[in-house]
Amino acid sequence: MSRILSIAILWITLSTTVGYGQYQYDFNQRCREAYSAIISLKFEEGKNLIEQEKQVNPNNNIPYLLDNYIYFLTVFIGEEEDVFEQLEDKKDDIIDRLEDGDEQSPYYRYCIAQVNLQWAVARTKFKEYVSATLEINRAYRMLENNKEEFPDFLPNLINLGLLHTMIGTIPDNYNWVKRMVGIEGTIDEGVSEILTVLNESLHNPEYSHYKAECLFYLSFIQMNLMTNKTKTLDYIKIIEEDQQSLKNPMAIYAIARIYMSIGMNDRAIDILINRPLGEEYYPFYYLDYLTGLAKLHRLDEDANKYFFKYVINFKGVNYIKDAYQKIAWHYFVHGDTEKYRNYISKVEKYGSAIVDADKQAEREAEKKVLPNYHLLRARLLFDGGYYEKAVLDLTTGKSEDFLRNEQDKLEYTYRLGRIYHEWGKIEDGILYYKRTIEDGADSETYYAANSALQLGKIYEEQKKYDLAIHYYEAAQSMENKEYRNSINQKAKAGLNRVENRD
Repeated sequence: MSRILSIAILWITLSTTVGYGQYQYDFNQRCREAYSAIISLKFEEGKNLIEQEKQVNPNNNIPYLLDNYIYFLTVFIGEEEDVFEQLEDKKDDIIDRLEDGDEQSPYYRYCIAQVNLQWAVARTKFKEYVSATLEINRAYRMLENNKEEFPDFLPNLINLGLLHTMIGTIPDNYNWVKRMVGIEGTIDEGVSEILTVLNESLHNPEYSHYKAECLFYLSFIQMNLMTNKTKTLDYIKIIEEDQQSLKNPMAIYAIARIYMSIGMNDRAIDILINRPLGEEYYPFYYLDYLTGLAKLHRLDEDANKYFFKYVINFKGVNYIKDAYQKIAWHYFVHGDTEKYRNYISKVEKYGSAIVDADKQAEREAEKKVLPNYHLLRARLLFDGGYYEKAVLDLTTGKSEDFLRNEQDKLEYTYRLGRIYHEWGKIEDGILYYKRTIEDGADSETYYAANSALQLGKIYEEQKKYDLAIHYYEAAQSMENKEYRNSINQKAKAGLNRVENRD
């Protein structure tokens, strides 16, 4: 939930409106240019345009909302706690300014809600979950009230759609979170709301600026919570038709992540390698990490240098442990066991264990056991969509020669299940998934739980809904410690889709 909501809020857009109170809401051409610069991470250009607008139109509230975009993106991307504490002090001033605006404008509540949502996401980076929950609740109530008073105000549907979608993925054993946040909704409800705006943006020039935003959200929802990969690719192709997208690091991030998730790794690498760079952009070091990851999946010789750029330059908290693990893997699959040991030891020394990837890296480091060479290569090749090569790594020769213990055997059946499934050999995939569940339902690894999740997806696509429900529920009930949050969220999303189908 956190990841998708975090990414989504980055692309909230604004449209033109004028209020008649003390402070107005005028998203004029200068503000549009500032917004475009900020979302492209050209903060200095955005700041200059904001200052010009404040001088020319001192009663316009939009520049203060745009200020908050810069603060939010700086904290969200940089993840530096001292910077977060410095910028947090500015939130109250912005809220005070916005609250003095024209209450008869639909942008009055909307803008205040945006600030609250952005700071809620920023807080999750630093484990300030209680404050974040209160801000989300506050934003949701304002958006709901705004929808009631201004039912034709399209931006409400975008933000409410995001919130309804995300709340629909929370597993049942976390219902207390729903009660705290105070939001009810389903994935289908949220997607429908965003699609309403997208359709309007495609046919009505007045709302055309919402197109890229809606496509961005729908692509990520499709990638993470739905099952139709073709639909995901359709959304991305529409985004790429706008050449400006390839000059925006945030769009590059979105497009590359989605290509990686649907087995188009080579395309992701091309986009990442050719992304815009320069001093005019706020540093987005996660793109170095992502480039390293895509190249590692292809077993490129230079994958490690991108991970090094990330751990050297990034001063934030997430994916540091994971990056050191990936550096260790790089050396291991290229035959350097000593360097593997050197870099896996750094996992315990650096970074934080907040996200699932860092937690899993830390567990591997604590075990102090070398990975299985063949299984690791197959995993990386699979993650890159190189299915034939991955199968060859596992089926050339006798598996007994490289399977060292029961956990290796469990991973072996799981890997074959994943490869055959994504390769389109569904019956073979089902066979290996069921064997993995049979042998590993009580394991702390994620193999059996994710096998159940994948079986749920297969049976959902085959319209065997009773079986889909059975396996989605099984995925949530297992004892896995690895990737537990992610698997539970996706299983809940699957149940949500099946139980609320038309």
